Amino acid sequence: MSEAAENDLPQEHYPDLILTGERTLPGIREENYWFQRHLVAYRFLLPMAAGKRVLDLGSGEGYGTALLASVAREALGVDLAPEAVYHARRTYRRPNLHFLYGDIYDLGLENASFDLVCSLQVVEHLHRPERFMEEARRVLKPGGLCVITTPNRLIISPGKDSPVNPFHIREYDCREFLAFMEEFYARVEVKGIFHARLLRLHDLLRRRNFSQYCLELPPLWERFFYRPVFIPLLRTGDFKIRGDRLEEALDFIGLGWKELPGTDGDHV
Repeated sequence: MSEAAENDLPQEHYPDLILTGERTLPGIREENYWFQRHLVAYRFLLPMAAGKRVLDLGSGEGYGTALLASVAREALGVDLAPEAVYHARRTYRRPNLHFLYGDIYDLGLENASFDLVCSLQVVEHLHRPERFMEEARRVLKPGGLCVITTPNRLIISPGKDSPVNPFHIREYDCREFLAFMEEFYARVEVKGIFHARLLRLHDLLRRRNFSQYCLELPPLWERFFYRPVFIPLLRTGDFKIRGDRLEEALDFIGLGWKELPGTDGDHV
């Protein structure tokens, strides 16, 4: 990144990041369930990022981009929240890691310049998801991989016509998400994130998915058990990624490969 890019923030200083419901932060006890759920997807990407030039769109606090940089040749995170970029630049430092304050609809980056483009838990927040996907595809090299994750509408907003989360604009079920990915890539694969181990046991005992149950915990149980004991215990091993029964997945992981020039289905 150029010195000009590193000096692109509107202000010289920003307050500490706080929980707003729109981004996930590490190191916060009551947020640990959602953080581990996000982290397992980033860890899934590590083999795909190894030795590659990686772009993380909507990088937020920066922990995921920093993790990818631990194996990537170069990792660039882009976010439109200046306070998030300010925080990320000061918290995560590697020679091959950079954070850009920019618009994910109009990146200003070169065509076909990244091997892996990812965006985790972002597309559901967007008013123009198609424009975002076109821009992600533009900067992806032929043969490169685009990975998008998003929550399952049937789990996160069950029985609702509109998202329960006020920061979400559009949520997808499995068929809708697959169709969305196939608008931009001829070769697409969708996997799902599911509860495992401790979380799976809790689901069976409570007969309810914890992602829904944790939003309306009984106050006494939350104060004396869930917040101090159960939620801090959770780790990425309490989630698993697989390709079956996707209608029951917590989150979808969409993988789309950009066609090589001259192959069938290549986008202009």
